[in-house]
Amino acid sequence: MYIFRHGETEYNRLKMMQGRSIDVSLNEQGNSQVNKFFEYYKNVPFEVVFSSDLKRSIESVARFREMDIPHVIDLRITEVSWGINEGKVLDSEVMERFRIMIKEWKNGNHDYCIPGGESATALKKRIESFVHDIKRRKEKNILINTHGRALRMLVTRLLDEPVEAMEKYEHNNTGMYLFEYDGEQITLIKENDTSHLN
Repeated sequence: MYIFRHGETEYNRLKMMQGRSIDVSLNEQGNSQVNKFFEYYKNVPFEVVFSSDLKRSIESVARFREMDIPHVIDLRITEVSWGINEGKVLDSEVMERFRIMIKEWKNGNHDYCIPGGESATALKKRIESFVHDIKRRKEKNILINTHGRALRMLVTRLLDEPVEAMEKYEHNNTGMYLFEYDGEQITLIKENDTSHLN
């Protein structure tokens, strides 16, 4: 399983919070990043490609889709909802709401959310459902594109780690996590790998 975050958007560049309700395309830098990712991994015999329903994720796998690899849009791996923080510059007020949420999650209050947003409990439930299904796929090489927070939760669910472990996993734009699954054990091989950008 090759799991990578979408390419850069203007919201990323301008340090604005995106989330589920912000559906924007990749910017010039983001397109460059996903093109480099494609050139680096195009010879991996992917048998299926997953993305979320958001433009930035769909566009990040566009060149693989051009190779006629089956493409599945799965809403379970879309980005978390940041509620009233979405679409806003990461100023002190927005960041304070974010810090409170992360603190609550670290303390085990996974039902806490930014007003109008999604809790860690809800995110965990949909990501676990996705992992349950992905383990039963017959394909040997699977490519998955998702979003920062969804990726963090996905890593913890694959490795059967506590929700609190999310914060230790970085996620650069097009950073790639490589997992190997032998039918019983899941092993993390690469973590937030960006060697394709060098």
